[in-house]
Amino acid sequence: MNCPVCGKEMEPGSRNTYAKWDYFLPQGAPKLSLHTTKRIEERGGIVLDDPYTSGKDSGALDRPAWVCRACKKIVIQYW
Repeated sequence: MNCPVCGKEMEPGSRNTYAKWDYFLPQGAPKLSLHTTKRIEERGGIVLDDPYTSGKDSGALDRPAWVCRACKKIVIQYW
């Protein structure tokens, strides 16, 4: 998928939430058993600033998402 802002290729992965954590993990990255900024970033993940996790989304895993690291945009599929 190409970025709708800059046109560069976007990296596939997933948007994940766990308790207060809201983050992106690249496709194929190992899942987390302990959630810390360091562990998320070690897996190539991105901790999203000012996360908002509603009760409906709490604990939702593996929402398909694509990230453009060039212009810092994330496209997330919802359902």
